[in-house]
Amino acid sequence: MSAFQSDSEFQMQPAPDEAARPWGRVALILSASSVSFPTILTGVDLARAATPTNFYLGLAGGGVVLTIIATLMGVIGSRTRLSSYMLANRAFGEHGAACLNALFALSLVGWFGVNIELFADAARALLAVLVGYHGAIWPLELGAGALMTATTALGLRAIDRLSLWMTPLMTLIVMELFARAFGVTTAGEAGRRILGHALSAGEVITVVVGGVVVGAVTMPDFCRFLRRPAEVVAVSVCAYLLSASFVMLAGGFAGLAVPEGDALAAMRALGMGAAAFLLVFGGTWTINALNLYSMALSVSTLRPLRANHAVLTIIGGVVGTAAAFAGLAEHFVEFLTYLSIAFMPVSGVIVADFYLASPSLRPPGWAPFASWAVGMLSGVLAMQQIITVTHVAACDALLASVLTQAALCRVGKKQTDPAGQ
Repeated sequence: MSAFQSDSEFQMQPAPDEAARPWGRVALILSASSVSFPTILTGVDLARAATPTNFYLGLAGGGVVLTIIATLMGVIGSRTRLSSYMLANRAFGEHGAACLNALFALSLVGWFGVNIELFADAARALLAVLVGYHGAIWPLELGAGALMTATTALGLRAIDRLSLWMTPLMTLIVMELFARAFGVTTAGEAGRRILGHALSAGEVITVVVGGVVVGAVTMPDFCRFLRRPAEVVAVSVCAYLLSASFVMLAGGFAGLAVPEGDALAAMRALGMGAAAFLLVFGGTWTINALNLYSMALSVSTLRPLRANHAVLTIIGGVVGTAAAFAGLAEHFVEFLTYLSIAFMPVSGVIVADFYLASPSLRPPGWAPFASWAVGMLSGVLAMQQIITVTHVAACDALLASVLTQAALCRVGKKQTDPAGQ
């Protein structure tokens, strides 16, 4: 029996106690987004662009930052049993949460299309080497989009089963990649090959965090099925501190072992061509299933668009696949990257609203939007390297929104209680 029952029942209400699930299954689902080809690609690029010390410090620091953010959001989901939308509804109000969810759904559909393009390009290159395939790319895009959409349409139960099989398989592939690359790359060779590159540890952290931090916004969607905060911590550590960091480390060693070409070239040079195809296929499948699941969950909360989960999933899958078909997704990457910065302050407002506010510390109705705007501006300024506190754009956005919301909570209290008590 699957670890998850029908997830559509709990989109607009707290998940009941009987819906609680083992933390290990939730960890498998969330770890699947880390054990993937894009994560390896990130590791390859970072290792070639930083000194060994900065690369290792950046991976560790990024993993810690992601774990903290994921834990803060996940504990809220575990304690309230509410979805991300319901938490945003509490903080921003129904109309504000609806606008945020619409943007969030747009982002997820966009990334769905981007991932399909990434998969199709990589798959065609690998198939050309493995079986001599030089045909059109659209059958790969169509097949991938249909498979990923069909999986997600079946609900979280299907994603649970997919991750149960795929995550261990992909983990074994990554471990084999690490072992082969480590056998080729010595510490001295690594230092010599990357001398002259300028990425600092803070810049490495920025890339590590920025690549997957949007997942922190959706942590309540999965952690609402956990019983205790300690289980949330375990899930966050497994998914971000361990899985993401190790996969990037393996990619980094592969990039240093084969200093020319992309991640696919590195894996082929290390004798892992077939394994590379499985990793690209399985990783894209699981990531896009999670993206489409969260998209359907978001859209289902928009009053004019409320419909069956499967119907919304199919519509989102068709739109995302069409974007990949038309080659539009690649033009959205920069837009989607900046859109990601817009979501971190949402987490900040929810965190401040849950941990710092109380019935006697309610901020004015406009406060969440002001906090969101301040956080988003801080993130953009940090990304442009104009003004930054932490040197990590996502962290600047989160910190600014938390502090602003906390300060406005005090303003709200003083407005209702002049004594400020």
